[in-house]
Amino acid sequence: MIVGAFTGLLGPGGIQMISRHTAAVLTAFTAARGRPGRVLSLNDPPGIHELAVDGHAFRFEGFGRHKGRFTLAVAAAARRTSLAYIGHPNLAPLGLLLRLVRPAARYAVATYGIDVWERLPFPGRLGLRGASIVTVLSAFTGERMIAAQRLDARKVRLVPPALDPTLLRSATAADDARAALPASAPLLLAVTRLEATERYKGIDTLIRVFPAVLRAVPRTYLVIVGDGDDRPELERLAEESGVAQRVVFAGTKVGEELATYYRACDVFVMPSQKEGFGIVFLEAMAFGKPVVGGNHGGTPEAVQDGVTGFLVQYGDESALADRLSLLLRDAELRARMGEAGRRHVAAQYTFGHFSERLTGVLAEIYARAEG
Repeated sequence: MIVGAFTGLLGPGGIQMISRHTAAVLTAFTAARGRPGRVLSLNDPPGIHELAVDGHAFRFEGFGRHKGRFTLAVAAAARRTSLAYIGHPNLAPLGLLLRLVRPAARYAVATYGIDVWERLPFPGRLGLRGASIVTVLSAFTGERMIAAQRLDARKVRLVPPALDPTLLRSATAADDARAALPASAPLLLAVTRLEATERYKGIDTLIRVFPAVLRAVPRTYLVIVGDGDDRPELERLAEESGVAQRVVFAGTKVGEELATYYRACDVFVMPSQKEGFGIVFLEAMAFGKPVVGGNHGGTPEAVQDGVTGFLVQYGDESALADRLSLLLRDAELRARMGEAGRRHVAAQYTFGHFSERLTGVLAEIYARAEG
């Protein structure tokens, strides 16, 4: 049996999207080898669910956040499991349970970014070390993880994320709708969770520099898509900075609604300090938009500085305002960078690219498990 164990597959979020892509590839891999398979999700509602990614359908069982039942299900499947893919480092200790029940079994663990940049609790570290392969979204995360978890570098495989196929199709649709956005005004767009624990995303810095951007390009609006417990504080900051009338807090948007915001914006910006990769940059680039990100973490692996956008040091407010103002004033530069970004996504970050890379990893582990 081939088993996939995930924290969650439904709902918005980069990890959920990557997990859905992974479950689809894992299911196809299992079917191609004529083996039974099972996909389990800790946090999704109890029962059997069905999803599809780019025509690749799969079924999975949710456990409604009941860790005990989830763990028992993994343990019961372990007796027949030869290969498992564990979709989050927090679940890495399940690999130890798997090997305890069936020593011949092999497993991989998926990691994402800051979740493995710092030393994990002992069971998590041991779970990572017991894996045959640990996947990372960026080379930067791989290096940080190897050092923090004292992990054998030979276990690490780079599997960058893919843009969601549905959003990619929306990026090529001819739709000029701007929803509730200001008509004909220059638009800056940020898409992120607004959580106090994630101040490193740099949205507060973005609001603080916005007055300088307005002085350079007076009609500009800043649209922030996302929600969280830090939103009231960020709204207060906009008031204190005198730009509240030009900052739109749009709330969480998904699917075609989110596509409308990407389509309408002129420049995408998220000056983050700690991105493991930054899927939102891929999303914006797929829509032909230039991007501005932080020159930190895995972002430089997604954004080509001076080609698909600009990278700035976290907290460098002068540089951030300068790059945003430059892009807003120069339509030709926006078009050139936007087209470069669109080509970059098409060449590297489709679901097909992700499927090919992950299938290679699965085949490598499967050969060990069956050997």
